[in-house]
Amino acid sequence: MAKTFRKARNLVIDMTSEASEVVVDLLKVLKSRYDYRALSAITGFPISTLTRYITGKTSPKGVKAEKLLRNLLTNINLTALIASDIGRDSDNLDFTKIMLNPSIIRILGAHVIGEFIGMKITSILPLDILSIPLATYLASVTSRRMYIISPEPMSTDGGSIPIVFAENGHGAVRAYWFIAKGHGKGESVLIVSSKTPDPFFFNNLLDTLKDLGMELGGFFTVLAKEEDLQKMKIPPGVKRSYIFLS
Repeated sequence: MAKTFRKARNLVIDMTSEASEVVVDLLKVLKSRYDYRALSAITGFPISTLTRYITGKTSPKGVKAEKLLRNLLTNINLTALIASDIGRDSDNLDFTKIMLNPSIIRILGAHVIGEFIGMKITSILPLDILSIPLATYLASVTSRRMYIISPEPMSTDGGSIPIVFAENGHGAVRAYWFIAKGHGKGESVLIVSSKTPDPFFFNNLLDTLKDLGMELGGFFTVLAKEEDLQKMKIPPGVKRSYIFLS
């Protein structure tokens, strides 16, 4: 059965139904790195139970799924796990190995959901090409709408809104398009990115969201540059999350 978008009045990520799918995805990925005994120690669940989940004989539901997800995310060093998988340090990350790896996408997806669970999120917006797989996974498992940033307009009916900015505030003038067809006022957007965007582009994007009656619900990036974060006008109270900081 096809998933449908939640009605606008339901403005939180409700993991009651989606947690099972996310947790099983994450367990299957981690099983390639840990044996059942280690997974049992990490999760606090018996080996027999984890075996049934991973082999598909049964699946965690409701409170059990949420507890399992919480224990996994609490007890796994995500930064070390990703760094060891790609064999690089945070200053020389190969983003294609991170953002185009299905296993890592599932790990990152579980992490992002754990970070923003219960917050006002109604749609997902990837800022660069490499973050599209992660945003697609998040939109799918949480039944959220997804928008796109494009280097060129994709419609002529007002659905493509230009974001014009000067690179680094003083370089060449560039334009991206926010593909906002079907957006609604009051939407709260979770922005995801592989690395911190140009702050001037980001700030102009926030102004555009505001003009459309939308708001920033959260910001996640794999690699965050502290200098750029300080220039980004993320409103007070809006959560920001990242894996690596440079």
